[in-house]
Amino acid sequence: MPKQNYWLNTAFILSAALTIYIGYSVPRESTVQLISAYTLFFASIVVICKKLDNGEEELAYYWGMLLRVLLIASVPKLSDDIFRFVWDGRLLTSLEDPYKHLPAYFLDKNIEGVDQALFAKLNSKEYFSVYPPLNQVIFFIGALFSPNSVFWSTVVIRIILLLFELGNIRLIQKLLAHYGLPQKYGLIYALNPLVILELTGNLHFEAIVIFFLLQAVWYFERNRLNWSAVFFGLSVATKFIPLIALPLLIRKIGFKKTLIYGLIVVATLAVTFLPMINTAHAWAIWESMSLYFQKFEFNGSFYYLARWYGFEAFGHNIIEQSGKWMMAATFVSIIIYSLAAKKSGDWPRQMVWVWLLYLLFATTVHPWYAIPLLAVSVFSNVRFPFLWSYLIFLTYINYSGGEYQDRIDVVMIEYGILAVFVLLEIFGVRLNKWLFSLPSRES
Repeated sequence: MPKQNYWLNTAFILSAALTIYIGYSVPRESTVQLISAYTLFFASIVVICKKLDNGEEELAYYWGMLLRVLLIASVPKLSDDIFRFVWDGRLLTSLEDPYKHLPAYFLDKNIEGVDQALFAKLNSKEYFSVYPPLNQVIFFIGALFSPNSVFWSTVVIRIILLLFELGNIRLIQKLLAHYGLPQKYGLIYALNPLVILELTGNLHFEAIVIFFLLQAVWYFERNRLNWSAVFFGLSVATKFIPLIALPLLIRKIGFKKTLIYGLIVVATLAVTFLPMINTAHAWAIWESMSLYFQKFEFNGSFYYLARWYGFEAFGHNIIEQSGKWMMAATFVSIIIYSLAAKKSGDWPRQMVWVWLLYLLFATTVHPWYAIPLLAVSVFSNVRFPFLWSYLIFLTYINYSGGEYQDRIDVVMIEYGILAVFVLLEIFGVRLNKWLFSLPSRES
């Protein structure tokens, strides 16, 4: 067997074995096993990207879907959000409103499956549900098909997300062909262990955000702006974050067309939120979201510097003030970049920098938050998001031993290395050529 084929085949087999091992056997508290296995998984993907011959990309894309299917019967081990998904879904199947009351309210209502055992596993008992109606539909389907089993509800939700992931991979292939880019570029998403483990394994809904966002890009490239705006609105209806990419359109299509595009986005958003119109508790959801941004902190970069300043200057955490500073800095920096961006630049390639700005100023940056950045980076020649998809996983060291501890040393290593590679790419050093052994397309 040729040496190249040996390493390539080994990498494919290793990626499958590690998908099963991490997905089924390694909890987030087992730091050494988790980080070691993830490092091997990531290395195997690098080998595949470097060794795969041109023309064999379709096989690798199918392999990426196979890796996701291997997780079909796994129980999320890196996140406990699934229990709130199931909780809200069971309320909906009993015709109860998950937005109206805090979880404890429903404990004595004799609702099937809504009991103390499930309540004890919720990670957000003191918050109203903040998941938009589109997400709630999926929770409802999961509970409808399996009203008494968390496991089978998990499987149903995972199948739905798998379908969206299949759509994501196909859209990436279509858009790469449209932009005249090598199909190999899509492998950094299709085979990426962060994407596979967090979206399919741990059921994060960035899979749906990315699907609708890529659909919006596809219709935008075909000059069908109305349909593009509808899909963009659906992406925002899943999670609000894609709104950061909207100002980029001002330079591309002009203020008037951007305004019309934005109005269609708002109309789409309004339609998806119709189930909430007749409820008198939208303020409660807003309150929970506000508390999230003012109290939660995880893996921040600039925000952690502001927090350090607060302790030094005032002797306490100033998150309520610094959180607002970060939001203002995010808005201003994105607007400045959007107005200065090249009119001729491809929309998703410019999204890379907007998404980076958002994440750098965020107070909370969980590993899966970086996945949309990775997805849009596929259509560019910058590869620091691919590197970050490894570095950000190191934050699971915070859960070492079972008790969460904020590890500043991990944050410094993560963002220090990331900053070096971002600067290298800004000044023209391309990781792309090294990773794929292909000439990169200059921005």
